[in-house]
Amino acid sequence: MNRQLLAVVLISIVFLVVFGGVASILPSRKARQLGHLRVAARKFGLTTSLVHIDDVNASLADRVTASGIKVDPKKSCVAWSKPYPDECPGVPEWMTYALDVNESSLVAWQLHTTTEESVSLPDTYWQEVDRIKSIVPDRCIAIECTPTEVRWLGYEIVSSTNDTFIKEMQQGLDELIHLNVSISRQQSTQNNHHDTPSEYD
Repeated sequence: MNRQLLAVVLISIVFLVVFGGVASILPSRKARQLGHLRVAARKFGLTTSLVHIDDVNASLADRVTASGIKVDPKKSCVAWSKPYPDECPGVPEWMTYALDVNESSLVAWQLHTTTEESVSLPDTYWQEVDRIKSIVPDRCIAIECTPTEVRWLGYEIVSSTNDTFIKEMQQGLDELIHLNVSISRQQSTQNNHHDTPSEYD
């Protein structure tokens, strides 16, 4: 009887060890949802990647080490990107970060421009950017425009359906691309007009 009991105990232990090991390497439900969401994004010309960006909301304590050395805190997030359809020289280049606002439901943003042209963009451009911010999915912590693509940076919402999240993402990035291409063409036309010699020159 003792041998049978011992055998049952040993078999149970082996089963728990094997099952526990297999379960530990299987992706969680949330991980599977995120995987399906990111795979579906490719069908719409969107790409995703894990990135590290500046943590503009880090506390002063996080910006200095114990030995007094200043550091630039980073945070991990996911970048959803969409490239410009064609080569677009002179598109605006900037990045804006969402700031933590404790006493308000409104999101404040901190803008970082990378070119002199971006600094001189008209107010109507930034008003349109503000409108686009309200279109993209929630949990956005930054939006970036590079010479080749536009990017939403943040954390996906796996509780929503893939269609809803991707539709909002695609609409927001498409409108930002359209805005940047339009402003680039306007500035190019103005520069060509100014460079054209007048008959009175």
